[in-house]
Amino acid sequence: MKAILEFDLPEDAPEHKLALDGGKWMAVCFDLDQWLRSLEKHENRDTVGVSEVRSRILEEIDSRGLNLE
Repeated sequence: MKAILEFDLPEDAPEHKLALDGGKWMAVCFDLDQWLRSLEKHENRDTVGVSEVRSRILEEIDSRGLNLE
């Protein structure tokens, strides 16, 4: 079985980029989940501040050359 994604460039460029970067976004989510799991399990933290989570999210995104725009 094959799946083919087709985009009309340049008008579909943002959607095309998202499709290409899907694996990187999945890695961001996975790493954030692992970080939160580690905080909960090894540091016995049940809560995390919003600014700490936001900072970590932006670090993970930046480390993979992604952005939210």
